[in-house]
Amino acid sequence: MKRTLLGLCGLAAVLALLAACGTSTQDETFSGGDSKSPPSSPGPTPSPTDSGAGSPPGGGGTEGTPGTGTGSPTPAPGQLTAGDWDDNLNFAFFQQYLTGEAPQGLPAPHTADRVIITVRDAEGRPIPNARVSVKDAGGTRLEAPTATDGRLLFLPTYDGAQASEGFSVTVTPPPGQGGEPLTTPVEGSAWNLTLPGAQAVLPSELDVAFVVDATGSMTDELSYLKAEIQGIVDTVRSTYPDISARFALVVYRDDGDAYVVRSFDFTSDLGTFRQRLEAQSADGGGDYPEAMERGLGAIHQLTWRTGNTARLTFLVADAPTHTQSHPAFLREANRARLSGIKVYPVAASGVADEAEYQMRLAAQLTLGRYLFLTNDSGIGDSHAEPHIPCYQVQLLRNLIIRAIGSELSGRRLPASGSDVLRTVGNPSQDGSCTRQDGTVTYL
Repeated sequence: MKRTLLGLCGLAAVLALLAACGTSTQDETFSGGDSKSPPSSPGPTPSPTDSGAGSPPGGGGTEGTPGTGTGSPTPAPGQLTAGDWDDNLNFAFFQQYLTGEAPQGLPAPHTADRVIITVRDAEGRPIPNARVSVKDAGGTRLEAPTATDGRLLFLPTYDGAQASEGFSVTVTPPPGQGGEPLTTPVEGSAWNLTLPGAQAVLPSELDVAFVVDATGSMTDELSYLKAEIQGIVDTVRSTYPDISARFALVVYRDDGDAYVVRSFDFTSDLGTFRQRLEAQSADGGGDYPEAMERGLGAIHQLTWRTGNTARLTFLVADAPTHTQSHPAFLREANRARLSGIKVYPVAASGVADEAEYQMRLAAQLTLGRYLFLTNDSGIGDSHAEPHIPCYQVQLLRNLIIRAIGSELSGRRLPASGSDVLRTVGNPSQDGSCTRQDGTVTYL
């Protein structure tokens, strides 16, 4: 369900980076109009000292007339603006958010006892796709690969551990590498492990799945997505010419629509991907919540590569799941964590408290970052302020390209000064933001 063009412009670009698809379709039914309006959610008010005039980077605009997605004028690319936030980097703030501002009736996974596991080689470089197994007296509690920065989250209580200590970790070298597994006892909230004989080799493969809400209010987003693809693909290809990149597309609506989920598997053929993307239209919906859990769950039927691969999902949405589907959404996000797939949600203009909350949970579980559109482009409906104290406004296209580049580089690539259109929360040059109570958060 969408009402702002903003959400997909950048995404589309992202999609373009790679290429994408095979085809498979699921679910059916009748389509109706998406006339819903999200609940009001103003969010925190930016500080009066926030910098930047907030003028549209590409000129103002108005949202096109909803329809099939094929009759509206093609929008100019590179206009949507967005910010991003990392709840793992700001974990104490995230815990405060869960207890103080999160919506009632939508329980979060227990993450307060989070452990960050980091696997490095003998030279201290992070090892992607090492296989990690965590055991306690009752058996195996976690089996999952490390991300491209060598990290993985273990959540003792959520993962069914019998106690908060007494764990043993076994780390196996990445696929294709020799060397012996390492088994060692561990304790504390940060397990830094060195795997002798293994090498830190950056990914040679990139799999990106775009999961997009295709209900009626998303018409303009789909138009922007199509407009952005080629520019992002060209940038990624020129920057990472040796990377084998593939792209997949999942579009979803809601029960009672013409379909609930429609999936197109990974492909490296940009033409094939573009054809499948351009064939999509926005329709249906009706009420505010949508089948976001079904859309996210569909990524687990895609043919992800398991070798030296960076695996990302961009979840573009403007509405939460139905309340009864919240546990299912958490299960699908957790499956992504266990599969080594990072989720980068992209929140469009309709996003209010419940959708922001669910999308941030998915990003936190998988070590992704929460992306959200802003009003700076002058496009679409007003965007609610996220419940965060500090961020930089950038072009969504640049932010997504940089997110992909960060996964391929094994470290976060910060925005350059010329990319930042405006800031909220007065971040310092080192990316730190001091709040009124004296606590510090980070970009």
